[in-house]
Amino acid sequence: MRRVKKPVFFVVLVLIAALVYTSLFGVYGQNGDFKVTYLKGAGDIRWGIDIRGGVEATFSPAGGITATSSELESAKQIIETRMVSQNITDYELYTDEANNRIIVRFPWKSDEADFDPEKAINELSATAMLTFREGMEYETMEYGEGGREIYKTPKGTTADTIILEGADVVTAQPGVQQDQETGAAQYVVQLELSEEGKEKFSEATGRLIGSVISIWMDDVMISYPNVQSQITDGNAVISGTFTSEEATTLAAQIQAGALPFALETSNFNSLAPTLGSQALSAMLMAGVIAFIVIAVLMIVCFRLPGVVAVISLAGQMGICFAAVSGFFPNMNSFTMTLPGIAGLILSIGIGVDANVITASRVREELNNGKTLDGALKNGFQSSFWAIFDGNITTAIVAIMLMMVFGPSNILSMIFGQSTTGSIFSFGFTLLVGIIANFIMGVFATRLMTLSLAAFKPFRNHWLFGASREGREARTRSFKFFSSRKTYYTISAVVIVVGLIASLVMGPKLDIQFAGGAMIRYTVEGTGYDSESIASTISGEMGLDSSVSINKDITSGQDSVTVSFAGNKSLTPDQQSQVAEVLSSAFDEATFTLLESNSVDATMGAKFFQKCMVCFVLTAILLLVYIALRFKKIGGLSAGLTAIVALLHDVIIAFCVFVIFGMPINDIFIAVVLTLLGYSLNSTIVIYDRVRENKRKLGPRAEFVNTMNLSLNQTLGRTVLTSLTTFLALVVVLAVAGIFSISTVVSFSLPMMVGVVAGCFSSQFIAPNLFAAWQVRKAESR
Repeated sequence: MRRVKKPVFFVVLVLIAALVYTSLFGVYGQNGDFKVTYLKGAGDIRWGIDIRGGVEATFSPAGGITATSSELESAKQIIETRMVSQNITDYELYTDEANNRIIVRFPWKSDEADFDPEKAINELSATAMLTFREGMEYETMEYGEGGREIYKTPKGTTADTIILEGADVVTAQPGVQQDQETGAAQYVVQLELSEEGKEKFSEATGRLIGSVISIWMDDVMISYPNVQSQITDGNAVISGTFTSEEATTLAAQIQAGALPFALETSNFNSLAPTLGSQALSAMLMAGVIAFIVIAVLMIVCFRLPGVVAVISLAGQMGICFAAVSGFFPNMNSFTMTLPGIAGLILSIGIGVDANVITASRVREELNNGKTLDGALKNGFQSSFWAIFDGNITTAIVAIMLMMVFGPSNILSMIFGQSTTGSIFSFGFTLLVGIIANFIMGVFATRLMTLSLAAFKPFRNHWLFGASREGREARTRSFKFFSSRKTYYTISAVVIVVGLIASLVMGPKLDIQFAGGAMIRYTVEGTGYDSESIASTISGEMGLDSSVSINKDITSGQDSVTVSFAGNKSLTPDQQSQVAEVLSSAFDEATFTLLESNSVDATMGAKFFQKCMVCFVLTAILLLVYIALRFKKIGGLSAGLTAIVALLHDVIIAFCVFVIFGMPINDIFIAVVLTLLGYSLNSTIVIYDRVRENKRKLGPRAEFVNTMNLSLNQTLGRTVLTSLTTFLALVVVLAVAGIFSISTVVSFSLPMMVGVVAGCFSSQFIAPNLFAAWQVRKAESR
């Protein structure tokens, strides 16, 4: 093996340090009064509404009307125009034609003082008021995104003289025509007016030749074309220096004013910014603590390779921050949510696995008497495919999460667009962590380790994890296959007890799946309790509800959660009425909205079905991948026994959710899919060692002996990788519990139990089932 030169370590170290620094702090300059961004940093990350606070809503045509795709696009333009006019530019907005709806997410503005989600939703969904007015006089002008001028509120003649209204427009659509002067093709907007509109427009255009007729959506001017000639046939053309996109947008905006339906809110949820900012601080703290804990553990266990692992892990985090912030020129800033941060922290635990596998193999080679150079060569070569296969399975899970729960996804034709970005965010950060692990945990680690090995003081075998000279390395010789019935019994007892407890307590479907409504307030003052709040809502509004009151450890304030009976969602007006009723009935207390969630039962059922389909598709893909990769040692039997072990882990995770009273929701799906990839990762590392040993020992070696040898060789890696991930999750759980971040608690606690279950199933269940299958197969020949 070619030696790596000594300076390489320092070059890689400097590059990683530069990446980490710039990805965190960015690179900025100054051009006069304007800040110039050369490289984006962590401060440029777009935080999701669960961190910044904000509103997520789903709008549908009122009265059961099924809108066409062009009508939905026009309604979308209404919402977009209204958000831009309010300087809300950091939003997500898309149509879902399959389910006849429009989905919008937007955070609160940084200077927002009146956090009123019901008002915000009603403003966005109000029927559009389209007007054509004489002149273009306006009261205020503001600058929008990219310095675009936004004219607001008509005044003078423009305010007094309305020429046309939305009902006068029959159609508005983009088109292309030839410029009469230059002969070039130009994009235009073509209008067709009603009979009444034709007469009014003919009079106005005859009177205003050479003047402006401005077009307004609500109180925002969206266009101001000049009148070139009188239009008498009711067919008008708006021309200018339009791009195709601009002409399409303007046509949709005008068409929106003539829509034959209003918009109603089917689902929505909101979050106050104070709750999200607390959660962000807590999760960042958890990430730092988890990194430190894992760094200390790696250095203690592997010494010099542990130091290298910590450096590469820092580089991995640098890549993750860069991918999320928009650091790379061809990647836009990604919307980061709390589950996304949990995915990053989890990737710290998983990301160290590549270094654990490699360092364990190097230590094993040294203890077997190899020279340092030979141990490094064999260690890196033999560990690569185990790392590759393990990461590919986790990547399959991450990609499925993104493809199924992204805004536009592979199941859109069946279930429509996703109404939640949290699972997508988790999948994205997990995938980025895996890619970064390949770059840093495999290639950068190899370069740094081989470079350090060129320094004479660092060629001591003990520094690479080997036993000290004169001391024999401890060898393990557990008979795993002989004890398989004991392992099966332990798993069976745990699962049976868990299922019985789950049946007694009963699973609780979240309103995300079942439909319904929930509102949470912080309360200052006295004179209230759960029974009086529930009876007040029932008496004043006729709505049955259950009320729970908890104390926030950090603020000391009471948190009141009102869950409404049944699976019907509440309208924004009803949610606003709840706040009014409580404020009026309890004058000694102040109720401040923290979050609200309202989901239509039909949409909840579709989302649940989508999650189940995602689970099945992921399991099939994982089975196929294992069968193909390990076909020389059993193929399908390897895949099926691995899937059985995965079901073991999923059932235990489900029992944890039920026993601890956690609702079954999208967080549960994220936990299940993460366990699929994580547990399978450990199983595949073992199967990879079986494949290697079978090749070394030859076809005559008994499969049981080969399996026992492989399990003994990989036991240390399985336990250590599980321990690093477990410790990362312990930190996340502790911090989330202290700061009352329920979504993160719901993720980290079942994941902790799942990691332990996954460690057990991948070490004691799947391999023994696989070996038993092969023994029976051999006996039947």
